[in-house]
Order: sequence, then C-alpha cells, then structure tokens
Amino acid sequence: MHDELLALLAAHRPALAGAAARLRDELAAHLATDARLKLHSVTMRMKAPDSVAAKLARPDRTYARLWDVTDLVGLRVITYFEDGVDRVAELVEAHLPIDLRHSVDKRRAHGRFGYRSLHYVCELRDPALPPEARFEIQVRTILEHAWAEIEHDLGYKARIGVPAPARRRLDRLAGMLELVDQEFVAIRGELAAYEHSLRERIAAADAVPLDRLSLLELMACDEVRALDAAIAEAIGRPLGDDPFFPDYLLRMLGFGGLVDVAEVRACLGRHRTAIVAMVAPYFAFASSAWRLSPENMDRIPRGYALFFLAHAVVLESSRLGVTKVERLARLYRELDYPDDERAAHDVASRLVMSLG
Repeated sequence: MHDELLALLAAHRPALAGAAARLRDELAAHLATDARLKLHSVTMRMKAPDSVAAKLARPDRTYARLWDVTDLVGLRVITYFEDGVDRVAELVEAHLPIDLRHSVDKRRAHGRFGYRSLHYVCELRDPALPPEARFEIQVRTILEHAWAEIEHDLGYKARIGVPAPARRRLDRLAGMLELVDQEFVAIRGELAAYEHSLRERIAAADAVPLDRLSLLELMACDEVRALDAAIAEAIGRPLGDDPFFPDYLLRMLGFGGLVDVAEVRACLGRHRTAIVAMVAPYFAFASSAWRLSPENMDRIPRGYALFFLAHAVVLESSRLGVTKVERLARLYRELDYPDDERAAHDVASRLVMSLG
C-alpha cells in the first residue's frame, strides 16, 4: 500500500513543485499588500520522499490516500514580531482556501511541549492535481522558528521522550522565549510612542537626550534646515532628503560633549557664522585630502550642518592652534583612524591650517 502511495507521489511530484512555487509567490504578493507587516521570510519546501515514507509508516496514523498527507507542500512565513503572526493569519484567511477542519492554532495549546506556531491547511486547487490535494502554511515568529530548528536538531518532538532534567530546562527556555517575543512587541510600542512624542517635546524645549530617533527629528528643526540650506547654497548643490550618517553624527556630537537636543540647538545659534565660514575652506581641504568635492556630491544630506557643528565645537576649545590640532586629531582617531594615530594627526593639522 505504501509503495503505491509513494509511486503516486513520484508521478505527481513535478506538478506539486510547480504548484508550490506559484503558491509561494501568491502568498508573498498577498502579504506585501500590508506595508506595516515586517517579515523575515516566506519560504516553500517539498516534503522529501523518505520523509513521506516515514510518515506513512507511523503506527499512530493511517493514511488511506496520498492526499491525506496534508504537508506534501509546505509554506512557511516567519515574522519578526508576535503580533505579526495574527496579521499574517488575517491575510491568509482572507485570500486562500482554508480547510478549517485540519487547521490548528498551536499557540493556544496549553501544556504543549516545544515551539508554538499557527498551522493552516489549505486546498491546493491546481488543475494538474486532484481536488483533494492540500498544502500547509506555518506562521511563526523568528524566535519560535529558532526553537523549532534547535528542537529538531536535538531530536526530541514529544515531551515523554525527553529525560526529566533536560525537560525542565527546555520548559524554562520555552517560557523565556515566549516572554522575549512579548517584550519585543512591547519595546516596539514604546519606541513608537517615544518617536511620536519627540516633535512636541523638542518644540517645548524639553530635555531630550540625543539618540538616533531624536537626531532625525532634530534634523527637521528650523535651525538645522536653515544651516543645511546655507551650506547647500555655499557649495552650489541641491538639498536632499536622505540624512547624513546618523550613527556617525551621534559619535561626533558626543565627542564634542553635545548629548541633548536643546544643547545642539543652542550651539547652532552660537556657531552659525563659524559654520558657514568653514564650508569653503573645508571642501578645499577635503578635495585635496580625500577627493571629496562638491562636484562629486549629488545632493547635500539632511543634517549636514551638524557635521560642521561638531568641528566648530571641537575647534572653539582653545585659541592655540596646537591644542586645536590635538583635539581634532582625537576626534579623527575616535571616528576615522582608530589604528593610525599619525594619519589622524596629519589630517587634523592640515584641516586646522586650511581653516586659518
């Protein structure tokens, strides 16, 4: 009996492979309609003949027909966040022919050993295959997927087969991973609320520490936009929409002791004249040292004024040129030349001389 079913599988395998590829593309297209849905992957697999043979031979199951094996074709959707699983489920149920008799939400199974995930069985509906053909969709988070892969490698899928000490440790890990999934969702929500509040807090001159989110909002402030425009006009290039490397800027500003949005805005007012005056000699130096000239720049990035502000703050620390060189060299050692102190000092000294 099993040999007949395996022979039938071999005969239908090319049609199953073609249907699987089409199903993967169809599912990916449906999921792409939600721009807010963040997915790690949408993948497809065909069940190998030896795996099918092992499943047919199980003593606890009886398969009268090949198509009683519902996972000959399997699709897997892996989300980054736990609440993304429910959104994927909504789209799957809205667009695919679900067989609810065989679908199961294993996330709700109390006391279940191992990973949790959402399993759908769907009608395959391909003209080259019998109408009773089915395929499966698994939806899980990336942490649930990691658990499933490690569990598979350990070789234990049933709680009763695991030695008691290991079982206790696996139970603790399963609980921890569930908590981590929930915490990631909570952190994402907190970050969204923080980002939403930034514009109002910055406008009210609240104490807002500099971080990647507040820096991007700072770039939209009038002081920064006005100085960006002045720099663009000075070198004859248009303003762009992309920000100047935020992580780099954070390190630059932090080196100059600027760690708060209000501090940066105040410094921009004090150093506006110096920043504008610095642009031309800086590019004269940069063209010679790095072949960085305005002609090589398509657009001036947002927040470019903050790059020059960091230089202005470092250089204002002393009237002595030798001290300015030392402070600027420390900045370049920190950011650009961590393994070449001589190069950092050379660049700093040449720039200080260019700025006069």
